[in-house]
Amino acid sequence: MKFIALMLLAISALPAFAQRVDIEIEGRPYSCVPREGRPEPRPDGDPSQCANRAYSGPFTREESIRLCEGARDDSPARCALKAYAGPFTREESITICTRARSEGPADCALKAYSGPFTRAEAMDLCSSPRADVGTAQCALNAYSGPYTREESIRMCRGSKKGLFAPELLSKLDAEAVLILANEKAVKHGEFKK
Repeated sequence: MKFIALMLLAISALPAFAQRVDIEIEGRPYSCVPREGRPEPRPDGDPSQCANRAYSGPFTREESIRLCEGARDDSPARCALKAYAGPFTREESITICTRARSEGPADCALKAYSGPFTRAEAMDLCSSPRADVGTAQCALNAYSGPYTREESIRMCRGSKKGLFAPELLSKLDAEAVLILANEKAVKHGEFKK
């Protein structure tokens, strides 16, 4: 009898192990096991969540619709709210965050603007669905070297990590690069011109 109970227990546990899915996303391994019961409905493909979140904040109905058209979730709204909480206007926030997949474009713009880049340059650099803080760090690294602001933006625009992997920099190194970039801009008389 114990043998039958153990076999039933082993057989019932077997499907859970068989359904395990291993995937790799951006070089990181992930393992997934489906949950029991019916899956919860996913918000993917529902721009209304995005528009509702944006409209509940500072954005008008028209701005919310423009920001969230074709959105898969509320990422453009979260991004725009973060950009607007910083130095960017509503219109600039919409420009930065339209089609955003995360708050990354806002993080990018805020980081770039904390350096020698103007709001317009930060928007040019970071107005991409894939932009993130690594994009801004790329431009800061390039500018603190021999490149101009325009060359730095052109080199790093639209990239997630650009030419320089930000995870290789410690927080202190990233702050040192920011200081070097700002000092260079002041020295050349082009700080936020």
